[in-house]
Amino acid sequence: MKRLNFIQKNLDCMLVLQGKAPDPDILCFFPDTYLIATDGAANGLIEIGIEPHIIIGDLDSFDSSHLPESSSSQIIHIPDQEKNDFEKALDYCLDNNLLDIAIFGIHGGDFEHSLNNVSVLWKYVERFSNITIIDSRSRIAIPVFFDMISEEFLPQEILSLIPSPHARLSTQGLQWNLHDEILELSKREGARNICLDKSVQILHHEGRYLFFCDSRLPALPLFTNFPS
Repeated sequence: MKRLNFIQKNLDCMLVLQGKAPDPDILCFFPDTYLIATDGAANGLIEIGIEPHIIIGDLDSFDSSHLPESSSSQIIHIPDQEKNDFEKALDYCLDNNLLDIAIFGIHGGDFEHSLNNVSVLWKYVERFSNITIIDSRSRIAIPVFFDMISEEFLPQEILSLIPSPHARLSTQGLQWNLHDEILELSKREGARNICLDKSVQILHHEGRYLFFCDSRLPALPLFTNFPS
């Protein structure tokens, strides 16, 4: 079992995809963190005065004229069409041992991009130490495929367990607990449950899911081993 805590910590990198550009105030929480942007996302960042350290992708939607002449951004062109830009960025993270990351813009702009990005996420997730999806200033998502416990939730906080594509779980501390029950896309999802106490336990019997909760920015989720 792993314990979920929320702490202020250093990230290895922040990865920005081609969804809605992150609120600059959020990026200010992590001023010294390595910033990687896929090519379309880089345009939005540069427009608000933020230069990524790395701009990566097939560069089909990146306008280099937006970069100032003095820019130190490194541009990495990877034309391979067998992988999308999100995969290319995750490969770069793995190659450079950037294993504790936060992801912005996973919605990807268009709906098919959003679905594809979630699929890509699950291809890679077990190779990273921590991944946090920052959905907005108020909500985050965490990919989970193990038993977890946390004592940091608020009574009446909305928690969602969205299977991908299925998960068999048992829970404690929620208004609608599961008892060795299956959540599965198109059959039964676990959206918008309610925390009854600050302590929540989720036993993972099989499958995987995205766990949604309120953001605690600038604190971020960290999983550590919990004695059985």
